[in-house]
Amino acid sequence: MRRLTIHNFGPIETVCIDLKRVNVILGPQSSGKSTVLKVACFCDWMERQIALSQNPDKYCQPAFFVQNLLQFHKLEGYMHQDTFIKYENDAISFAYDAKTNNCECLWGKAAKRWSYRRTKIAYIPSERNLVAAIPNWYQVSMNNNNILDFMKEWEFARKNFAKKERILGLPFSYRYNSPDKSDRIVMPNGGELDLTNASSGLQSLTPLFVMLRYLTKEFFAEKQTKVEESILRNNLEEIVACDCAELPYEKQKEIVDNMLTPHHTDLFIEEPEAHIFPSTQKDFVYSLVSMLNGRKKHFCFVATHSPYIMTALNNLIMAGEMMASSKEMAEKVGRRFEKRQTLTPSDVAAFAIKDGKVTSIMDEELNLISADALDSASQEISDDFNFLLSL
Repeated sequence: MRRLTIHNFGPIETVCIDLKRVNVILGPQSSGKSTVLKVACFCDWMERQIALSQNPDKYCQPAFFVQNLLQFHKLEGYMHQDTFIKYENDAISFAYDAKTNNCECLWGKAAKRWSYRRTKIAYIPSERNLVAAIPNWYQVSMNNNNILDFMKEWEFARKNFAKKERILGLPFSYRYNSPDKSDRIVMPNGGELDLTNASSGLQSLTPLFVMLRYLTKEFFAEKQTKVEESILRNNLEEIVACDCAELPYEKQKEIVDNMLTPHHTDLFIEEPEAHIFPSTQKDFVYSLVSMLNGRKKHFCFVATHSPYIMTALNNLIMAGEMMASSKEMAEKVGRRFEKRQTLTPSDVAAFAIKDGKVTSIMDEELNLISADALDSASQEISDDFNFLLSL
């Protein structure tokens, strides 16, 4: 369980949400949905840093909390005199209170504290098309924020795709051309375009799709080597040996290894629908869920304007429910949906934001995202939904 509470921060008046494995927040522009996404991502990072250091005092300093949240996520000017932010789960909780300028951290259940599995955390901003607009971005001076962090990660990701990779169901593929360090779009006739010269839709979708592929698969095949890992390991080994002295050495070693080895990715995605057609939005959601349901079960939080994103998720929840109902139904649904694409209601949390308040839009009776929260969807997505109803 992850619970996030936010009061009076930027456009946010009040938020108290329980996050599941797949989360989505819907709202109009400037409503604060990206603010919720950014705070959630930052709190996830704080949890990881505290777990790795086992030293809350190092990170739960008011100045550290505020400075890193505001600068990294470009939220300067969002802090109010009565801002309050709290993040909690079974292992740890921490809160920042602007009224008292206090940041405190509490350990939760000991068993949960030592069962922590390290995560790879990735924020994918709406400005991701900058990798196409500025192909030589590494020569440009940029502030240290989530955009620069994404672009650095892109530099690792794209090198894994020297062979062309089909982009969703589109008649285009992507490949990285190492000789001139360029990103290439391969067209149906075999011709190639530099990503810089591709359509705005491909400039937005390509880095998003490639990054997701990398962060849910290729990243975990890489050897994780960091200079500071030996320092972290020595520190953790000492702490675990002291606090878990009753455990055998092999169990202590397992605890340390779990904390240092990335187990899955926590993805925070801003506006995946940018510049892409509704049917492609549907294909994206189906592909995203398939990636989340791979060998590793990844976490995802999406901020979107698009009801098509929500409707596509409903299709996958309903498909999962119907597949689970009987073997015969599973075979019928399987003609159109892969098992790996489906979700269960327990996987999904959906929220809407209006007038600074965030509310759940899950219909508890139907186990779907509430139809009242969605507007008209594309015929293609409706066709999938109607297909499921007809079975």
